Amino acid sequence: MPLAICCFVSALWIDPVRAQDQPAPLAGEEFHTEVLGEPVDVPPRDRKTVTAASFGVQYLHDGPSFYQVLPFGAFYVWRHSGDYTERFRGTFAVAVNDIAYNVGVRSLPGWELRFTLNNMIIPLGRSEYVEGQIIREVEVEWNYVFAGFGLAYRRLLSPGHQDNAFELSLTYEPGYRWFRGSGDASPNFVVPTDTYEGRVHLRLRTDALERNLMELPHRGYAFGGDFFYGHRAKWGPWGGVSFVNPDLNADRERDYIMGSFYAIAATGIPGIKSQRHRLIASFYGGIGQDLDRFSAFRLPGRPTGYEWESLSLPILPSVAFNELFPSRYAIVHATYQFEAFFFLYPYIRGSYGLVEQPRFQSDGRIRKQMDPMPAVSAGVISGAPWRSQIEINYSYNFGIYSDRGGGPPIAGRHGFFIFWSKEFR
Repeated sequence: MPLAICCFVSALWIDPVRAQDQPAPLAGEEFHTEVLGEPVDVPPRDRKTVTAASFGVQYLHDGPSFYQVLPFGAFYVWRHSGDYTERFRGTFAVAVNDIAYNVGVRSLPGWELRFTLNNMIIPLGRSEYVEGQIIREVEVEWNYVFAGFGLAYRRLLSPGHQDNAFELSLTYEPGYRWFRGSGDASPNFVVPTDTYEGRVHLRLRTDALERNLMELPHRGYAFGGDFFYGHRAKWGPWGGVSFVNPDLNADRERDYIMGSFYAIAATGIPGIKSQRHRLIASFYGGIGQDLDRFSAFRLPGRPTGYEWESLSLPILPSVAFNELFPSRYAIVHATYQFEAFFFLYPYIRGSYGLVEQPRFQSDGRIRKQMDPMPAVSAGVISGAPWRSQIEINYSYNFGIYSDRGGGPPIAGRHGFFIFWSKEFR
């Protein structure tokens, strides 16, 4: 049945028996129901072996130039051994890749060796944006690659699914950053120094979520965080235009620390027995010291998704990917999610953030300041043909600035994205 017809039929037809008595379909478990009197059987699925591809497009009305229409996508691989002693997770997006491999130490149950690799190599100059307006004077090509190795401890948690675990890891991540000037930058812009950079990374993941058939949170909780200490072997004055005295901070930027935290909880609505209605609350926060443009947090981290590792990446509605680079932020979300049908989940979400963003000052300079960012969004997540899933989302952020073209920037921005993912057998 075409997706549009399925959505229309399910919106009009809700089985009252299913609404009161039948448990919600959970990820990976077999499920049996009826559609217009015809039986539907969903077979069990091995969630320890996942290969998937995703693609989406984000549209920001009056958003930053070059980011108003932004395609995004990745290839995802997850492998988890049957004895839970070996795991591989990789997201591959050509220019940006993130790989982690954990293998258990058989003589020490729960202990693992952890190896990581992540990189960003984009052979194009990158500018920054202030109040939605491009600042070409600071355009520079910058890239990095980091490996990682260390120890991890992992213990399974209730309710006992393959991604329900407590995991704590400590790794050392040797890496290299390199830069190249851009012809569009100001002639007074000083290009940063290529440098070796070593990071100590303390990482916590706690996942006790049960997920529904569409891999969305159904009940339970998850929390965790990341702490980094980084040191650069070489680092001198850089920049010198637009932003306030970045060259004076070079000595401090050689060493930096940063930490981030997230927490998510999913439950039903008090007084309502039906499992169709779910409330999901989430929090994301981060703070750092001696961060610069290249080490700062980048917001938002993702548009959607509640997979084991992507849970840690913050969502910020109607903001272009990596548009903001704060050293401090705090964001809360409250989501109401409704199971209109076993594969169809409309939702509404309210968000409030306090996020550091660059702002123009009366003297023409640019300084960062903490700004409130309330936002509302609504969307629908649905199963689609060919073992795939689609999400459509609209949002409005009252605190991010729009570039209206010719006039002064105005707070408030519309956002829209459509996201499609397909799992391969």
